[in-house]
Amino acid sequence: MNLYLRLLLALLKGFRTKQKHPLEPIVSYFRVMPWDLDVLGHMNNGRYLQISDVARMDWMSQARILNAILRNRWGALLGGSLIRYSRALKLWQKYRVVTRVTSWDERWFFIEHRFETMCGKEVACCLTRAALRSKKGWAGTQPIIDEVVPGLQSPAHCPKVSAWLNADDTLVGQQSFSHVAERHSQAAAFDYLTGNQPR
Repeated sequence: MNLYLRLLLALLKGFRTKQKHPLEPIVSYFRVMPWDLDVLGHMNNGRYLQISDVARMDWMSQARILNAILRNRWGALLGGSLIRYSRALKLWQKYRVVTRVTSWDERWFFIEHRFETMCGKEVACCLTRAALRSKKGWAGTQPIIDEVVPGLQSPAHCPKVSAWLNADDTLVGQQSFSHVAERHSQAAAFDYLTGNQPR
């Protein structure tokens, strides 16, 4: 329930905030609550990924990406995440998450979430990639961006995203989402990834 409350608060914040440019970092503020803790009294490792979901919603709302999603009835899908922890967060501690889109390709938005203490010390850094899908298939990233800032082009992948993609290819045996997409139609690629049909 607390996750849904945080999502609701992020949506309300977005409605009240002036529209931000998609490449502009968005800062979301949180506090460690009792239900966020693990048995050692620190914020649970898995909670960081849930908070990343909320921060990503905050970004989509403030950048008005969410408006395009709702208007076109797209569904959001997460294609992976990578996280590194630097220090612990404790009960009642305030912290912030700085969310920014680093780049995008034909399908995926690559998004960075930096968890920081209120004095700016890094707590964790998380990379995620997200895509949108309609009933007809994958929604390309450029049409989504064009609805918000027409003609805006992606920056080049930063080294950390490129390194992540290379590691991802190794992890799944050279069968990454991008490789699959090159060999299959959009609908077939989705079936392949979700296991709805044999390769």
